[in-house]
Amino acid sequence: MILQWIGPVATHRLPKCSSGVFLMAVLGCLFAYPGSLTYGDERAGDERFDVDAKPRVVVLIGSDEDDPFWIQFAEFMNVAADQLGLDVQFHFADGSLETMSSLVRAECERKVKPSCLVVQSFKRGGLRFLRIANSYKVPVFLINSGLVSEQKEKAGEPRQHLKYWIGEMLPDDYGAGFDLANSLIDEAKKNPNRLGPDGRVHVIALGGTVSHGASVHRTAGLMDAIDARSDEAVLDQLVSADWKEGFARSRCRFLQRRYPDASVVWTANDQMAMGAIEAVRDRGLVPGDNLIVGGIDATRQAIDAIQEGSLTATVGGHFQEGGWAAVVLHDYFNGLELSQIPTHFTSPMRLITSENVDDYQKSLRAEQWQRIDFKQFSKLDQPDSQAYHFQYDLPREDSQSVNTQTSNTSTSTQIGEDRPSVESSSSDE
Repeated sequence: MILQWIGPVATHRLPKCSSGVFLMAVLGCLFAYPGSLTYGDERAGDERFDVDAKPRVVVLIGSDEDDPFWIQFAEFMNVAADQLGLDVQFHFADGSLETMSSLVRAECERKVKPSCLVVQSFKRGGLRFLRIANSYKVPVFLINSGLVSEQKEKAGEPRQHLKYWIGEMLPDDYGAGFDLANSLIDEAKKNPNRLGPDGRVHVIALGGTVSHGASVHRTAGLMDAIDARSDEAVLDQLVSADWKEGFARSRCRFLQRRYPDASVVWTANDQMAMGAIEAVRDRGLVPGDNLIVGGIDATRQAIDAIQEGSLTATVGGHFQEGGWAAVVLHDYFNGLELSQIPTHFTSPMRLITSENVDDYQKSLRAEQWQRIDFKQFSKLDQPDSQAYHFQYDLPREDSQSVNTQTSNTSTSTQIGEDRPSVESSSSDE
């Protein structure tokens, strides 16, 4: 059986930017880090690099290095980077905005600068990070979490005012929150005992850090789903648990005491879902039976929980963005015109339930990723390609390679397609 997974990434073209390729060589051994190619708006000037070194991509993450989602993200990106000849280094800010800012500035101030910074707009710090990188003429690419509305007004589009801002690749967080809510409500309605005295499904919810764009969009999706089904469901209360399992456990216990009729626990990530599961058990109830719990990120831990029945659903697959960003940067470093590289990529996410969890679990195996030819996604290595189309099939266990999907499918997406904005129904303000 051929398995198709979360490969597709929608991309949108925006204004062109001129580019050339003029670089000067210096001895990289004089500096603390290996030299690297450094590009700006013109990919020219007095930047220094070691001709024998791989392009050095520094990925800066706001979370801690034990976060299950970011472990998957880093593993997948490293497989792609190895194939594409990139030196990828990861740094984690352990939840601190100031640490994140310091990491950005420290990398930009190195004598031999990174070829590119890949950063989150962590705790709404994205505009600050972009401005720092731009002031040092260090290319920067946003992933996972983007700018809020007021920041977009100041920054403009990538390459417009901030010339070294290459682009961004962001998941459809709004859609994830919306789809998760609908799935949990549908599941709860299957058992009349899960309905409140008013005949509706009562939902309690745990959000992430309140200043984090991903949490804002995911909870906006939740609330819109509830509003659209107000005759079937009601949101009793939403509280922040700061993405943490421990906080989620204690706050979910509190919400269960306050709202004993609640039968659904919606959470903005899988770590909080694990805490909610423990909170349900703390009350002597059965997660998956008495209370329906769902999360977002589709981590390996969440997949295991779905298989055992304690977690009802998760939404994810966007951990692959690291690999797709590596493909885009490979093309950029090797001379693909910026006008051929879109500035915006949107990743749809996949709802995972007991119905498709076994197939999805196979997509999390690192040995499968080793069999993907990442150069097949490159516009530079595939000159006949008119668009980035990040999608692959998992082969049968006895097959030797992983190829792109060529037939039309419900998840195929090409550059330029109209896709709903993640801000269409939510506000960051």
